[in-house]
Amino acid sequence: MKNQLSYLLVFLFIGLSQAAEKVTFEKHIRPLMKEHCLNCHNPDKSKAGLDLSSYDATLKGGSSGEIVKAGAPDSSLLYMTIIHHEDAEAMPPKKPKIADKKIAIFREWILGGLVENEGGKSKLRKIEFDVAAGSAAKPSVIPMPKNLAEARNSKKVPVVQAMAVSPWAPLVAIGGHKEVLLYKQTESGQELLGALPFEHGVVYDLKFSKNGSILVASGGIEAKTGKVVLYDVLKGKKITEIADEQDVVLAADISADHQFVSIGTPLKMIKIFNVKTGKMLHRIKKHTDWVTAVSFSPKGDQFATGDRNGGIHIWEAKLGGIVLSLSDHKLKINDLAWRADGMMLASASEDGKFILWDMKDGWPAKVVDAHVKKSPFRYTRMTGILSLDWSRAGTLVTSGRDKTIRTWAVDGQKVGKPKESKTLPTAVRLSEDGQVIVGTFNGELKIMP
Repeated sequence: MKNQLSYLLVFLFIGLSQAAEKVTFEKHIRPLMKEHCLNCHNPDKSKAGLDLSSYDATLKGGSSGEIVKAGAPDSSLLYMTIIHHEDAEAMPPKKPKIADKKIAIFREWILGGLVENEGGKSKLRKIEFDVAAGSAAKPSVIPMPKNLAEARNSKKVPVVQAMAVSPWAPLVAIGGHKEVLLYKQTESGQELLGALPFEHGVVYDLKFSKNGSILVASGGIEAKTGKVVLYDVLKGKKITEIADEQDVVLAADISADHQFVSIGTPLKMIKIFNVKTGKMLHRIKKHTDWVTAVSFSPKGDQFATGDRNGGIHIWEAKLGGIVLSLSDHKLKINDLAWRADGMMLASASEDGKFILWDMKDGWPAKVVDAHVKKSPFRYTRMTGILSLDWSRAGTLVTSGRDKTIRTWAVDGQKVGKPKESKTLPTAVRLSEDGQVIVGTFNGELKIMP
């Protein structure tokens, strides 16, 4: 028993030492290439036009183009082949997959920015943030509702499935059955102010407009009906209803100028509506599975959509044309959020990663295994990200199936220690004063310390 414990401690020490060391091509990757790849991919025998014997040749790629993408292993052909992904040709050919610990080294090298040697520089993009760009101006009147109706069905939802926090007021909206509950944030917690009626079934998604004056509620009844309802927050009254679907509206958002509403449905469909007339402007079928997330940019000229297969697309709001397709995630997109300057989009997926996408060209500027548990006995165990949100100052917060809430800096680096939740944190949002508000699987609404 004593010897077994000693071996375990040594193994853990080695694992921690390797994790702290910067992975480089010369020290870590080239020896693995020599062991597994160079028989077929060398200067004299470059199968598929690919030579893996040197750093420059590896970055150059082969006849099909580049094989490594800095910061994005799941968009790197080299990585996809060695993990034997179904969408790539398995390598080495006609042999078992290489050991998980070796795959982990390749992954760390790509995530670290394809560093050549000990003194080499990372090829990851520098992430910058212009705090003054793109963010909506503070309204002259802070929208807080008055004379709300009492909650009819319950004063507490069984599960916090849909949650939105006002960008300017101490106000939290929670989706329930046939109503939206509105809470005021106080020093001691949350005070239930009342409810807004949603007669069409269950609320699946909630969004406040960029100035906080309109609340968008979407939902319905599965395989029966789907609706989007817009509410005047200050008056606590319904403004209009949009869409008339044969299935639930899973997600919706409104543009910053209140001209457009975009929705996502289980029929793999995106629709764009004119708010004033209620007329549908565009019907788009591009996604390959349910559209689970919709989010307008701060300026409102573009919006992002994500689906159950991990696909993300960026669209023009007015013309309905596609701008970018983002494909690094392979599992369901649970949440999308634009940074306040509109130059970065964050995506949260069941793969346990969040990705910061550079909106200049759709490049994944940062890929973070945010809620992925690691073990010395197994390579990884994925525990999906359920929700994320940006603050106006650029701080990012995420919640995951590992029952933690984590905070990240503008560049995707960890800030402080993760906060533990006793129950599953199904939704997380940042309030106007920077507080982390969490909704849970058992219907709790709380502020994390």
